[in-house]
Amino acid sequence: MKSFAKHFKIVFEKLFFGFSSLPPPSAPTSVKRRSGIMACLEEGIYAQIWLTLTCGKFLVDLALLFGASAIHFSLINGLPFMAATAQLAGAYLVSRTGSRKRVIIPTAFITRQLWWLILILIIVPIENSVKIWTLIALLSFGNVLGQISGNAWLAWIGDLIPDQLRGRVISARNGILILVALAADFIFSQMREYFGSEGRVNYLLICFGVAAFFGLKSIFAFKNQWEPRPHPAPAPQLSDLIRQSFRSRPIRKLLYALLLWNSAVGVATSFWTPHMIVNLKMSFTSIFTYTMIVTICTFLMSRFVWGAVIDRAGTLTVVLFCASIITTIPIFWLFISADDLSLLWCEAVVNGMMWSGFNVAIFNLPYFLLPKENRGYFLAVLAAGSGLALGIGAVAGGVVAQIFSSLKFELFGMTYINYHITFVLSAVLRGSCLFLLRKIPDTRSRGLIFMFQVIGDGMTRVLTNPRLILTSAAPRSKK
Repeated sequence: MKSFAKHFKIVFEKLFFGFSSLPPPSAPTSVKRRSGIMACLEEGIYAQIWLTLTCGKFLVDLALLFGASAIHFSLINGLPFMAATAQLAGAYLVSRTGSRKRVIIPTAFITRQLWWLILILIIVPIENSVKIWTLIALLSFGNVLGQISGNAWLAWIGDLIPDQLRGRVISARNGILILVALAADFIFSQMREYFGSEGRVNYLLICFGVAAFFGLKSIFAFKNQWEPRPHPAPAPQLSDLIRQSFRSRPIRKLLYALLLWNSAVGVATSFWTPHMIVNLKMSFTSIFTYTMIVTICTFLMSRFVWGAVIDRAGTLTVVLFCASIITTIPIFWLFISADDLSLLWCEAVVNGMMWSGFNVAIFNLPYFLLPKENRGYFLAVLAAGSGLALGIGAVAGGVVAQIFSSLKFELFGMTYINYHITFVLSAVLRGSCLFLLRKIPDTRSRGLIFMFQVIGDGMTRVLTNPRLILTSAAPRSKK
């Protein structure tokens, strides 16, 4: 009986507190590093479940329960991006404390555990107007702290995983997290269908309760993750960073282009999911299918095509090509109706293929333009400016949608509403950004024709040997 109780206690502790453990101080560095990487993977799994269940259609479902309007959706989606300015505070706190863990644990704990308060908010008998604004306030507070912990996490990972292993480790981790996200999305989408509209409140309580629980488990994984001794550089003055950013012509052109591009994308970013649920009458299972198509296309193109294309054809070439196609994506939504979703599945394929290339390329581009000294702070300035622009665009889109909230007319058999105005506006603004994106300097660019050749090589390689999806990554390209 004692043996059973002992084993039960061990299993319970593993399931609740996590499977990784902090190595003793006397352990060799290689053992500490290996343990830290495993803890990083475990934390990522828990955090991905938390993230999947607290955003997207699950968060939209909660907002609709509280009677959200267009302006509420724009704030819910825009404030996380506007909170990106807090990354500068994250870099500063790491520099001052000399520890990433001391910054991450309290900020991530609050971010991921405030969902217990949201559970209470669901069942408290108060007006929906009070609930929706309380939800926005809680999410805003959590987003600020989340950005602070996110910056500290990037610095931690940079020291934890050696340069020669980082690409493979992060690639493997991301692949696992994609599967985890799809599994969590599928399970809770099916649960939503099972509970139906009558059991919606009980379903949301379960969904966000599970999310908060896995958020707590991720904090335990952080505590068990080994932290290498940091070597923080003296924190530069924010005014100096901004002044240097605008003084450098390449950085200035990149910053202007990102500000306008993210503003254009933000105009419509709040309304894709509400449009699916409310106007296209899509079930959670159908939305999951759409998400899965986007995710699979993103995974295949990122893993086997875009890396080699960027290395061989140049970063800016990929940015311009993908941005040109992305500009047309909102137009797809003008011809999708609840009676015919066939064009939506085509849009999902284009969405996954093009956004994956754009995101990889735009992430890579600053490393060729920013000085190595204080690069982390310059990246924080870019992230803060880009996030702020996207958030402002989202709020502006919400204002436009709210102004035209009563709009509804039919044209060529299609019904158009206020959301469609933001889709068109976003497409027009994206198109105007292409001229700014072209001005970003990139000496490695080799043109569109050569890029198409490289894309063809990569896709042919995957289609003729599908086993590569499971067995290996893309080959190293020849320069």
